[in-house]
Amino acid sequence: MGLVNPSTPHGSREPAASERLDSWKEIAAYLKRDESTVRRWEDEGLPVHRLPHKKKATVYAFKSELDVWWSDGRFRLDAPAITGPTGGRARLRWVAVGVTLLVVALALTVAERQQVFHGPRVGEIGSIAVLPLKNLSGDSGQDYFADGMTEALITELGKISALQVLSHQSVSGYGQTTKPLPEIARELKVDALLEGTVLHSGGRVRITTNLVQAAPERHLWAESYEFDRQDVLAVQGEVARDVASRIRIKVTPQEQARLARGRRVDPDAYEAYLLGRAYLFKAQGSRRAKEYFEKAIQKDPSYAPAYASLAELSLRARVSPPSPPEARLQARRWAAMALQLDDTLAEAHNALARASQQEWDWTTAEREYRRAIELNPNYSGARIWYTMYLDAMQRFDEGIVQAKRAQQLDPASPLVNTWAAATYFYAGRTEEGMASVRRALELDSTDANASLVVARTYVTQGKYASANEELRRAITLKRDPLLLGALAHAYARGGQREEALKVVDELKRAGTNVTPFGLIWASAGLGDNDQAFVWLERAYIERRDRMAWLNVDPLLDPLRPDPRFDELVRRVGLPTKPPRSR
Repeated sequence: MGLVNPSTPHGSREPAASERLDSWKEIAAYLKRDESTVRRWEDEGLPVHRLPHKKKATVYAFKSELDVWWSDGRFRLDAPAITGPTGGRARLRWVAVGVTLLVVALALTVAERQQVFHGPRVGEIGSIAVLPLKNLSGDSGQDYFADGMTEALITELGKISALQVLSHQSVSGYGQTTKPLPEIARELKVDALLEGTVLHSGGRVRITTNLVQAAPERHLWAESYEFDRQDVLAVQGEVARDVASRIRIKVTPQEQARLARGRRVDPDAYEAYLLGRAYLFKAQGSRRAKEYFEKAIQKDPSYAPAYASLAELSLRARVSPPSPPEARLQARRWAAMALQLDDTLAEAHNALARASQQEWDWTTAEREYRRAIELNPNYSGARIWYTMYLDAMQRFDEGIVQAKRAQQLDPASPLVNTWAAATYFYAGRTEEGMASVRRALELDSTDANASLVVARTYVTQGKYASANEELRRAITLKRDPLLLGALAHAYARGGQREEALKVVDELKRAGTNVTPFGLIWASAGLGDNDQAFVWLERAYIERRDRMAWLNVDPLLDPLRPDPRFDELVRRVGLPTKPPRSR
């Protein structure tokens, strides 16, 4: 394992036509630079080809050749071009240059600690986005490896508390973009971008990295890492340490130790793990993800992230309906096994926290959420789930802090924006809440939870027609039992009792496996408290997730005066103080 700067000669066979870029404009877009900069790079060896036929474009290039050139001697490229005059004027210019250099040398003795020409000043870069690494294998079947390496680098950099690192979800859409890097940085609201390539061939892996500051735009660093597949974890930590060094960010001794913990891993186990992660985020991909995580454990029983991912998979059902009791218990076991192998794994602590919350073990849940955030301050998932916990505890001010941080880290997540919105609404910050939930619906118009947050806010404001409109829109996209229950509630509260009863009939026809909360909300809206508490008792026995938010759920407001409600709150172990008025 080590650093290399290989030079790859061009083969005699021309690459495929799909690899070809037929103008300076296309070449500049591919390299994410302006045309003038790219034209200057021709003097630095940019591999462009010139056509002898005047009727065609004057230059063309191949993507594969540009990728190889990009990782070879990249540090020279952003230096300004130097042209010099000749004759007597040249000698005078050289005298001026000499005087200037003397002045600069004196200035450097004063500004040495700021390393004016060696990188940004301390504190100048506080946020970064890791753009999707390009897969150079030429095989789209290897995209999962490049995506997995991107996610791993984000996780490693995320362990640095002084650095804000955007989530994998929020950068994944930039894999094929031709936007210039400064524009991407502005959109993501970060100070710097890390881009690069990965080539996985046989038993070796090669990663190239390129670090660019956004404003002022300047290249900071480039490096290549070539290593054996078994050393992939150690190299990920090495890249993170190198980036931290280049941007001069503070890394605590504890963080340094965690970044240096990389161990060898069975290559087949790691590839199975990456394939599992790829399927984890695909629709209907849960079964394949489970198979790959189990294969990873079979190949390397000591590889903790595979156990943590199995725990996450067990909990991956939406907030309602939740995983069945046996799945929750299995998630807790997987998380515990992961932590036995590596107690610094933030994902395992978060999974244990979520499983504990579903079991209403509130003390363990909070401890594990806080530990997950301590180990990876940039872990947006842990922060938003901790936000939900704080909502359940009616600690809204703390929840807002966590929600805002999660949104900064993962602005493209519907889940993050939805549950941040819920927290704003609970705290009485309606405008912020509506802006956040609208953002969630822009990202995913079918998100049932986002539509629920909008609709129940309208219900609390007495805007039943608006609630009905939002719910009917959402139901046309996804006939979710929770949406139907909320619609029945809004119909009933708005005086449309017959319409509400029709929706209740549909819910009942859905069978006994339907989540009880749709019928709980419908019964509460209709004023049928006895039926509502029958369904609430079932939800209590099944430990349904939404029981955690008994104190803050607006659709349960009609039930609060009933003495049975406070008794239920006490049995779940929630605070008995009244919620803040909305």
